[in-house]
Amino acid sequence: MKHWFRMFQSIQWKLVVIYLSLTLIAMQLTGVYLFRSLEKYYYTEFNKTLENQIRVLTTPSDLSDLLSKGVDNQTEIEELNQLIQKLFTYNKQQATLQVVDKDGIVISTTGDNKSVIGQKNIKATQALERGKYEGVRIDPASGFRMKVVAVPIQKNGRIVGAVYLEVSMEEMYDTINRISIKLIKIPLAAMAITSLLWIIIARTITSPVKAITQQATAMAEGDFNRQVEVKSNDEIGQLATAFNHLAQHLRDALSENEEEKKKLESVLANMSDGVLAFDREGKTIVSNQPAEEMLGKPIPLGQPINDVLPLSDPITLPLEEERVTYLEMNAGDTEELQIIKITLTPIQRSGQKMVGLIAVLQDVTEEEKLDRRRKEFVANVSHELRTPLTTIKSYLEALDEGAINEPELAKRFLSVTLQEADRMARLIQDLLHLSRLDAKQTRFNKKPTDLRRMLEKVVERFSVPCQQKEINLKLHVIEPLPRVYVDRDQMDQVMDNLLSNAVKYTPEGGTITVRARRRSDGSAEVSVSDTGIGIPKKDLARIFERFYRVDKARSRSMGGTGLGLSIAKEIVQAHGGQIGIDSEYQRGTTVYFSLPPCEPEVVR
Repeated sequence: MKHWFRMFQSIQWKLVVIYLSLTLIAMQLTGVYLFRSLEKYYYTEFNKTLENQIRVLTTPSDLSDLLSKGVDNQTEIEELNQLIQKLFTYNKQQATLQVVDKDGIVISTTGDNKSVIGQKNIKATQALERGKYEGVRIDPASGFRMKVVAVPIQKNGRIVGAVYLEVSMEEMYDTINRISIKLIKIPLAAMAITSLLWIIIARTITSPVKAITQQATAMAEGDFNRQVEVKSNDEIGQLATAFNHLAQHLRDALSENEEEKKKLESVLANMSDGVLAFDREGKTIVSNQPAEEMLGKPIPLGQPINDVLPLSDPITLPLEEERVTYLEMNAGDTEELQIIKITLTPIQRSGQKMVGLIAVLQDVTEEEKLDRRRKEFVANVSHELRTPLTTIKSYLEALDEGAINEPELAKRFLSVTLQEADRMARLIQDLLHLSRLDAKQTRFNKKPTDLRRMLEKVVERFSVPCQQKEINLKLHVIEPLPRVYVDRDQMDQVMDNLLSNAVKYTPEGGTITVRARRRSDGSAEVSVSDTGIGIPKKDLARIFERFYRVDKARSRSMGGTGLGLSIAKEIVQAHGGQIGIDSEYQRGTTVYFSLPPCEPEVVR
């Protein structure tokens, strides 16, 4: 039932029903008009024939002459009957003629019922008295409709009698009905044929529309590969062609959009910066992996902006202009502190309010740390220079105030002044050395070097200081050792810095071991181990930073500048090696570095 209901709701059947209704109404109106016209025509013709017959009978003639003389005998009656037979042209089965005298008495009839002769005809009597009489009656015997006409006959202006006619109308109505049936059958046949043709025409019109509708539905579901079949070059065919062009353009546009989307996804995925996009209501619509990694949580679509970015000052929408803010993650832990720079840029259409928001997240932790270290470096340099300068100035002022006149005191003051001046010179020299290393301005005089002999020389130089502190200094070499391609003076400085630190922080009776071995990759590894005070784990990550000291007061009292390990690191890396440190607090420290082997083709 629903199927038929849906079918009759289609345009095709609506057009068919409307056309059939209009055709049926037109046929009804045409049929009524033709039937009325046909009935009027035949009725008019019937009346004309009847009037002609009456005119023949009532026009002054032999009949009026005979009636004016009177019909009294059988001879006159016979003459009257013959005259009636001559003048009356109707079929006796369809019509009956009665002739009455001036008193209304029937004197002759063409009908089979002769008993009416001698009887008075009421209708004819009314005609004699009032003039012509017309009417219609139903014959009780046959049930036919009979046209009744009574007309007086005059002779010289005197009524001498009348004629009474009864004419059957059934033949006229039968003719009208037969013609009407034919008029109905022909339009019905034409209507059936035209209905079939109209169904075909409607299907021709609606089939492409249905195909276009199906294509539109398929396009709405994402299928743009189907084509509407073009069967004609009319308006429907042009519509189908235009729709196919539309589908092609949409397919191309979606393909380009998909390519752009993939490009955007690729760009977002490979960006080091985090990117977040929000709609006008502040709900997340786009996020990339770096943003989730920086924030340390997944970012579901639709999440509000203030839940995604937990800023101390919540973001109020709509945002009128670009805003830069910072978000600190793990603020309670100095080592794990992460600083994220957030740049919020509103997306606005011309003349409209904000329609969206883009947030770019940048991890500026390292930049902030570098900036902090730069400030610390400047402060440390200033402090390291100010301390010996202050001491030198104090002693010089004391000498100027009279201490120079006391030889012993003056000698001691000058000795301290010289020590502080040497300390400043070492500091400035180290700073200049680091500066040249940073600027890649240091020229290395690299040569193939026997690593064992180089280490023996270093151990020999530090044997006296170790004996003075009763420190056991050992050299342990695992053969075979590869030759290395290094600047001997620079590597001596590295070893001097490492051994100086080991001697400083190793107590009396301790042990310092210099080891050398060949790694599995062919490079040489040198390490300096001591049994000194060690370094806490929290300080290991920064131990190679410039001016960084674990115990600042103790390191400064021992005369260190805080740049030794930094210089060692720069020199080792400049030689293509790596340096590292292992330490356990109160147990000792091991500093190790690697040097690439001296390949034969490198030697010149």
